Amino acid sequence: MNIVRFNRHELFTSEMMDFHSTTLREMEDYYIGIDESWFNSLYNSLCGIWDGYLYPEMIESATELGLPIHIIDRIQTTIKFIENNKK
Repeated sequence: MNIVRFNRHELFTSEMMDFHSTTLREMEDYYIGIDESWFNSLYNSLCGIWDGYLYPEMIESATELGLPIHIIDRIQTTIKFIENNKK
């Protein structure tokens, strides 16, 4: 596992902060809808983004968990944003 470190404070715009917050809420809402806890390794990895950690296995985890494609797409957008803009 190759964890990527980045400075979220320098990298994220307010729009990206809102985007990532919405992704987390959508994941929470999905799990509430199926009456399961959203506290899993993927959610933990997504929260790690706030601390400047990008975990490479997030898309695979999201797929394995059966998350809806619109949430997986949001996660992919965040990953690409970080990879394309990290300093």
